[in-house]
Amino acid sequence: MPVQYVSFQIMSRMDKRKLTGYKRTVLIMLLLIAVLGFTAVSPALCDLYADHIYGALCDLISHITSLFPFAVGEILMYAWIIMVLAGVVILFLLIFFRKKKAFVSFCSRYFKVFSVILLSIVLIYILTWFIPFNGTVLGHGNCDKRTVFSYDEIYALLCYFADSANAAAEEISVSDDGYVEFYPTEKITSLTSDAMRDLGDEFPRLSGYYPPVKNAICSDILDRMYIGGYNYPYTMEPTHNRYISPLYQAVLDAHEYAHHKGYYKENEATFLSELALSRSDDPYLRLAAYIELYNYTYSAYSIALDNSFRQMIDNGSIVLPEDIDPADEYKYIRRITAEIFGERPVLSDRVCMIYDAGLNAEQEIYDADTHAIDEMPAVNEFIEETGDTGWQTQSEIIGDESYDGATLLILQYFCDHPGS
Repeated sequence: MPVQYVSFQIMSRMDKRKLTGYKRTVLIMLLLIAVLGFTAVSPALCDLYADHIYGALCDLISHITSLFPFAVGEILMYAWIIMVLAGVVILFLLIFFRKKKAFVSFCSRYFKVFSVILLSIVLIYILTWFIPFNGTVLGHGNCDKRTVFSYDEIYALLCYFADSANAAAEEISVSDDGYVEFYPTEKITSLTSDAMRDLGDEFPRLSGYYPPVKNAICSDILDRMYIGGYNYPYTMEPTHNRYISPLYQAVLDAHEYAHHKGYYKENEATFLSELALSRSDDPYLRLAAYIELYNYTYSAYSIALDNSFRQMIDNGSIVLPEDIDPADEYKYIRRITAEIFGERPVLSDRVCMIYDAGLNAEQEIYDADTHAIDEMPAVNEFIEETGDTGWQTQSEIIGDESYDGATLLILQYFCDHPGS
């Protein structure tokens, strides 16, 4: 058989097997996903990406999406849900119309588009969330930091947070009936972005452009799921639930801004938001920050106090009366611990009054809208159960990097930076 003939046959078969544009696109995207996904194996590479590449991508996208007054990412999310549901319906119809060439051809084109969009979602998600998330906490590398703090250190820090919150509250005007005039949403967001940007000298990712925080269209659902806000990784839009206290909004916006700037772990975003607001010149922002700092530190304080008390019982320094009434035991322990360890630092009545005023303002915002879900108990129950499951699942997955993990970051920072 002539060589030329054999060569022609081989080339002919290769032409038939030649990759189409769709297949090339899919293969390239899969290759990119694999390579970029493998990057997450190295936290150091993730930090480099978050520090030097992520910010430019984030600013480019958020400058574009900030031109829209609504959350573009939320609209795209709904469009994707519709496309998925439509795909299910199309697959079902294919059972009955599988012999119709026109319908089969339509299905083929639909799912080709579907697969490219799905791969695009995964690819963008890796670039705008997965890689930054897999970096080290605060981007500081895997450096050793102490995890044990004495009762005296924690007590002193709790006193500092309580005193700072009480001092900030004194700068805020409160009427005799407890009314507080809070800032409008836009001003809170503006002050918050300024506070976060000012922290950029110490945490460079926080420098630069901050887009507006948008109201979530699905705020009614988020409220029932106890979700305050989120940052769309596809459109780089910080978004919050509009049914929130004006006092808490600053903390929430700052938290979402931290995510927006590449700090995607919940503990680091919580810590950075509180640290930034605590340094603000505005008393509302400082009060919001110190209330949060106080609440997070109080959990560590309670554990340290209990441990210290038990140690003194074990070594005989404290002896509980044998005939003490169980009903009076708690009061006795409180009195003894106060005498030995000092009175528990508390937030002032004025702080509590302003906090309650914020909750009242939140309720007024909620009551001003109609809520169809209120008339659908089964739907409301399903939403709440879904929220509970989601929170539990998130906590199990991220572990020490959850919200509660912010307590350790607070102790590490403030105990080593007195007066910060």
